[in-house]
Amino acid sequence: WSNMRLCVALPGENAECLCHGLMLVFEHIGGVPPLVVMDNATGAGHRNAKGEVTLTDVFAAFVAHHRIEVRFCNPYSGNEKGSVENAVGFLRRNIMVPPLHAESYEQLSRLMLERCDGLAAESYCPRLMDVPVTQVFAEERASLMPLPSTVFDPVRWQTRMADKYGLVDIDSNQYLAGACHARSRVLAAIRWDTVTLTSPATGEFLADYPRLYGKSNSVEDPVLVFPQLALKPRAWRESTIRPDIPDDIRGWLDSMDDKTLKESLKAIAYACQAAGFEPVMQACDEILACNRDMGLHADSLTPIALRMRDGDWQYPGAIDEPDLSGYDRFITSDRHTNNDQEGMQ
Repeated sequence: WSNMRLCVALPGENAECLCHGLMLVFEHIGGVPPLVVMDNATGAGHRNAKGEVTLTDVFAAFVAHHRIEVRFCNPYSGNEKGSVENAVGFLRRNIMVPPLHAESYEQLSRLMLERCDGLAAESYCPRLMDVPVTQVFAEERASLMPLPSTVFDPVRWQTRMADKYGLVDIDSNQYLAGACHARSRVLAAIRWDTVTLTSPATGEFLADYPRLYGKSNSVEDPVLVFPQLALKPRAWRESTIRPDIPDDIRGWLDSMDDKTLKESLKAIAYACQAAGFEPVMQACDEILACNRDMGLHADSLTPIALRMRDGDWQYPGAIDEPDLSGYDRFITSDRHTNNDQEGMQ
């Protein structure tokens, strides 16, 4: 009734994005509306030939968690939601011109909600032309239900069969589960921004990736790729993870002979399993700075990577040399004493 207009930014219109966006709005206004009218969003539900709407599993769980009543507009009936269509154009003109710049969708959503609050303070309620929208909306807050004590997790669970390379297809994009899980079932937890892969048989964690949007894209975890490269080192120069390696380390690996490259890739693979990708790259950089002519070995690379991961590593250049003056005095004084005794004899 107040004509309060709010919007957030998300990468898609799937059920996970829809639920996450609504949760951002609910948190921003400090409550949950008892009734939500949907404009036939595909992430919310699907309408059959009889006009009946079936909610998606994620959105149905979201509605039950927040105890919301949901209604759907009739298709191709813009006259039913004129104020909403006007609000879309109003926010486009006043918020998205000029285009906003942000480092993440979370930051962009915060900027948009802040601008929505500013516009509401400067606009007047259509039914009360001399009263700001914020003032009328403040009265409407009394009708909101409280936020649930437990935050809802908008996640979609799917079981997929990995191909012969260990890749799992999700929404026409591929995620690497690992070569050891080729042609086996993988359980995927799909959220609006991440995809987590686990083994349905053992519950073992396999990989965690940022969710891809679009089609025919692929993402691979270097930790899972290095064991494959250690078995086939000649594939290193055509590897998809090669651009993820820092320039100095990539050039260093390129300069190695086949035998040294195989041993180095094997050492990196073992160290990544123990300490993670970033600490291993830091450890490689440290070894590279000390000696460019030597390869990598697991017995030296892994301990350094683990200490870097835990913040215990000190660079050799930063370590003070030990104070040996006490030993010098002891040796010198002992020598003088012996000489004096020999002279007395």
